[in-house]
Parts: sequence; C-alpha cells; structure tokens
Amino acid sequence: MEFMNKFEAVLLLSPELSNSSRSDSLKEFENLLKQNKGKILNKEDWGLRDLSYNIKNFSKSFYNFYQIEIEGQKIESIKKNLNQKENFIRYLFIKVDNHQELPTKLNNEKK
Repeated sequence: MEFMNKFEAVLLLSPELSNSSRSDSLKEFENLLKQNKGKILNKEDWGLRDLSYNIKNFSKSFYNFYQIEIEGQKIESIKKNLNQKENFIRYLFIKVDNHQELPTKLNNEKK
C-alpha cells in the first residue's frame, strides 16, 4: 500500500485571468492531483492579494490554498507540470504532520 503524506499547497495565479480561466486552471490542478492518486481534503480561495514583491511583473495574484494527501514522490511530477503552465506564477507545497484547522487566518481576513 502507498503511504500518503499530508501537504498544504498554495497556488498563485496570474491576476489577469478571468474567473472562468482561473476556475479552469484550478480544475486542471485538481485533476492532476487525482491522476497522481492524491486526495483534496479542503480548499480555500483567498482571493486577489498583494504580493510581497513582484513576480513576472505582477504586484498582485490570486491565492488558492489546498490541504491534500498524496504520495510524497508524486509532488515532483506535479511541480514539473505546474512549471509548464503560464497561469500559475508560483506554487508552494509544504509537508505537514497535521493540517491546520479551517478556516485559515488568511481566509478570515478576505477583503
């Protein structure tokens, strides 16, 4: 049996995306997880937020947060896939022992 690790993922999407393009990009990510036998436990849309520094000439980005379970080695192939997609300007996967309780602090301070 495969051992599932817990990860928290933050995806930063281009601020120029329409709602439908953003939704399509997130569905693509979710399908990628499913193809790699990952499970989405929870997700939050943190909305359009300021970036600490410009990324690819953007000063804002759409933030999306996921709590997932997936085999650790599969994260690499997901990262490679995300690197090919221009709508994702940054991503971060953090391995955790236990997921934090939702809603997250950032979700609570939505503007």
